[in-house]
Amino acid sequence: MTDRKSRLQRNARRLRASVLVVGAFVVGASYAAAQVVPVEIETGDNSLFASRVLTSGLDNPWAMRWGPDDQIWLTERTSGEVTRIEPTSGSQQVLLTIPDVYTGPQHEGLLGLALHPELLQGTGNDFVYLSYTINNGTAEAPDPAAQIVRYRYDDAMQQLVEPEIVLSGLPAWNDHNAGRVVFGPDDKLYYSIGEQGANFGRNQRRPNLALALPTQDEVDDENWRTYSGKILRLNLDGSIPHDNPEIEGVRSHVFSYGHRNPQGLAFGADGTLYEAEHGPATDDELNIIRSGGNYGWPRVAGTIDDQAYRYINWSEAPEDVDLTANPVPDTVPQFEESSFEADMVEPLATYWTVEDDYPIGAICGYICDPTMAPSSILPYQAGDDGIAEWDNSVLIPTLKHGTLYVQPLSEDGQEADGDPVAWLSTQNRYRDVIVAPDNRTVFIATDAFGSAAQKFGDGLNTSVIHNPGSILMFTYGADGGGLGFASGPSTTQEALAGTGSTAEAPQEWEDPATGAGTETARTEEETGGEDVSVTEESNIADVAALGGPKYAANCAMCHGADGRGQGGAGAVLAGNERLGDDDFVARAVVHGFGYMPPFGERLSDNDLAEITTYIRNNWGNEFGVLTTEQIAETH
Repeated sequence: MTDRKSRLQRNARRLRASVLVVGAFVVGASYAAAQVVPVEIETGDNSLFASRVLTSGLDNPWAMRWGPDDQIWLTERTSGEVTRIEPTSGSQQVLLTIPDVYTGPQHEGLLGLALHPELLQGTGNDFVYLSYTINNGTAEAPDPAAQIVRYRYDDAMQQLVEPEIVLSGLPAWNDHNAGRVVFGPDDKLYYSIGEQGANFGRNQRRPNLALALPTQDEVDDENWRTYSGKILRLNLDGSIPHDNPEIEGVRSHVFSYGHRNPQGLAFGADGTLYEAEHGPATDDELNIIRSGGNYGWPRVAGTIDDQAYRYINWSEAPEDVDLTANPVPDTVPQFEESSFEADMVEPLATYWTVEDDYPIGAICGYICDPTMAPSSILPYQAGDDGIAEWDNSVLIPTLKHGTLYVQPLSEDGQEADGDPVAWLSTQNRYRDVIVAPDNRTVFIATDAFGSAAQKFGDGLNTSVIHNPGSILMFTYGADGGGLGFASGPSTTQEALAGTGSTAEAPQEWEDPATGAGTETARTEEETGGEDVSVTEESNIADVAALGGPKYAANCAMCHGADGRGQGGAGAVLAGNERLGDDDFVARAVVHGFGYMPPFGERLSDNDLAEITTYIRNNWGNEFGVLTTEQIAETH
């Protein structure tokens, strides 16, 4: 009874919130570039749409579906709730709260949602399929796994009931779990799994299994460890379809492989399965998924062109190798893309392929790298009454850019037709998109936190998002109201270089402790015209006081003002024992590490010494100063 009471109270609170925000909108006096991209991207005419916030207060909405009751069904990643949204008033109703969902900062939680095509059609197939992560370990030593679970919708109770596990023991971790579940026209379920960020950043020593295939013994033992970096096809009871591809002599749930983080998965009207996939720092991909297809990751990012990517297999590096070494030691296995000789399915498009000398990480960190972070995908046909400008395309919402990219397709839908067009750009992180049956009303769900391109003001990236945990509603051909669209042209790296903005990258951030803004260096008057060196004899408190505002300006957007991470974008620094390794810390800030960009050419050695000393002596850390000389020695 207590659980039911709290759920009803929460529903009432949400209903009040949704009524309050129906007319809300964001207005900006000026806007910066909508996003940094290596090529000029056309912007669509956003004046064709009226827009408003439909509802807010959602706990990281992840997947949306249009229900047969003409309401929006969605999953909330961090609360473990399935919620139904009335698409006019925005009122919210919780249909299910899953108690054993394991939630992390960014990639774990309640993810995918698929509605049986006969839901509420009187056939008895009132089923909803969900995917989510659970923890088989402890809070201190998590052992996450993913599973697909079927629920029955009880219309009288207005609840999802009778959970039945369809497939369990699927690989999961703290990064890149993908998690899309879609119902195919062949009455099969399709499920995307990322490679869990293996061989990268905090998972640098974990083997990447995206190209590894299951053995027959593993299939017989229901050991799904090699399902990382795959798209699966399964019967509705979780068994392996008899017509699944036989790959290297083994038939399993694996439908395609060699994927990085395939968060976009959807069928077109003709049965074509489209996929959108996150690239590393370049080469997000738009793919058509072929039965048995090999998509190349981690040996290839995008196409085989040997540009701006090579596979460095850190999982097979010697134990004593420096994981931040630059250049990478010869003892670490390394492979150019052209060395990959297997048959590979080429992407329809990449976002974007750049030359080797592109300044990855050096413009404003990963937000300005040449990727868009595609979070979902939706094929679209305008028909007679739809959005004519979007006809015959796929819609790709993006996390970094807060933009809906509309990618035109060839007439048969089998090729990309030119570059995408940027539409409906706001200062948010777009997670999923659906279009109502009228084919003219578009709904976009936003993350509740995280970093994105800064649209209003003078900066390039920010942790301030304007409509956290919301559903935004855009109506084609309607008048009145509107969100604050950032409708200016995209900005290329060459244009930024001409203004000097690549090195400055100001942020929307203020240090909550000091009130300091985004200055990254003291004035000549403050320093007496000389850069003050940090030495072993320097007073820790004095150096840390200087480093605090610089940390707020350059690091807090990802690592958080309290050192505990900002929405999973950066590593937790509070109580981090690795900060006691002087050489590791110096190399990480100078040369970058994982998603973290290199700061060696953006800030002075003394700035970095002050910042790292602040980090190493805050939030429970007591590791002393890191000197200017130690920073200089890592260049």
